[in-house]
Amino acid sequence: MLLVTSFFGSIVGFIACYKIVAKMHHVNKSLQMRICMLNSMSLAFIFAMLIELTTGSKSLAIIIPVATVCLPMVLMMKPFSVLDMTESCIATLMSVSMSVMLIGMIDSTVIWVIQCVLVAIEVMLYLTVVRRAQFR
Repeated sequence: MLLVTSFFGSIVGFIACYKIVAKMHHVNKSLQMRICMLNSMSLAFIFAMLIELTTGSKSLAIIIPVATVCLPMVLMMKPFSVLDMTESCIATLMSVSMSVMLIGMIDSTVIWVIQCVLVAIEVMLYLTVVRRAQFR
């Protein structure tokens, strides 16, 4: 149950992530950063859980999501800002750490509910980005 939700959430999250980066250049900087923050936090949580559930390694569950979620978003942000990079990296790292910490600490049903809420957030972010792109 956790693995399937993590997998589905990761796919939706990465699609939303790259749509955000590709289509949000015309949106003002503050809104773009808010959307990127929401996406990086929810995607990092779900993706870290997927990595940990499939590999069993907490180290990989931290390193891989930070490298695949935070770095591409930071590198694709135009104009580049140290503050944006720091904000994105901290949000991703905090989310990944929480995900890794929760496995084994609390009941898997509670983790699954958290994952479902985060998948719903990813879907809403994706729909927001697609809708904004259509109206422009």
